[in-house]
Amino acid sequence: MKSLTILAFLAAFLIVSCTDTSIDPVKSYNQSVNFIKLPPKAGLSVENTLTVTKTINGDEGGTIKLKESYIAEDGHTVKIDVKLKIKKNSFSGEEDITMTVDDFFAAVQFTPHIVFSEATELNVKFEGIDLNELKDLSGNYDFVYIDDYLEVIEYVDHDGITVDESDGEIRVKKAKLNHFSRYAFAR
Repeated sequence: MKSLTILAFLAAFLIVSCTDTSIDPVKSYNQSVNFIKLPPKAGLSVENTLTVTKTINGDEGGTIKLKESYIAEDGHTVKIDVKLKIKKNSFSGEEDITMTVDDFFAAVQFTPHIVFSEATELNVKFEGIDLNELKDLSGNYDFVYIDDYLEVIEYVDHDGITVDESDGEIRVKKAKLNHFSRYAFAR
């Protein structure tokens, strides 16, 4: 009996140690990253959630856009421009897709949670945010998937990030999303 237990343990160890994890194209980390914060909203802007919902037929594809602004506590304007392009045959049937800009971070969340057969393309621009607090940090700005607990981070493939720290502007071009969740700028 003892030899069967040892044999079962060795077989399980061999299976786990020989598993090939190099085929995963997304790099996952739960290391500490700094998310880009949005300036707090002033007065009446606090109740305004920046969100849009549109019905999309996954067989045909479609586009969802959100172009909004709000007044920050210090009186300056924060501008947000988000465009999601869903390619043809990305999913089957129709879905009511909701795109919501986070209230605290330079982030966008999508519902319902869908996995795509064709990656969607996301363009995001935030203008009027304070990037000075991250100026002294090393590393590049990036665009990442974050889980609900801010613990799991996956770097998202994209065609480029542009940062203008003096104007408080950050943008990502053609981020490729394979599923809906929450995505944010980080450093």
